[in-house]
Amino acid sequence: MNTETIRVQLNFPLAEATKPIIWHFAHDWSLKFSIRKANIDSKIGGYTVLDLTGTRENIDGALEWAAAEGIEVQVGGATGEDEWVIGR
Repeated sequence: MNTETIRVQLNFPLAEATKPIIWHFAHDWSLKFSIRKANIDSKIGGYTVLDLTGTRENIDGALEWAAAEGIEVQVGGATGEDEWVIGR
């Protein structure tokens, strides 16, 4: 099974700021993650920039699930560039 790594930015509106999204990525979608940057405030919401590693199917499924949970997903993270890395 090939694994890939993608950098994403998750934007959390205030109402969603306390959801354990990253925990679900690891436990429900079998993804490894590295937090690159984050700023979450319980009064205004915030963002997290992550490197996610797993199968493309699991990464895509996790990001679709997060979007359905009210999290804005930006592929490419803080720079907005396409940052897929094959074979990690």
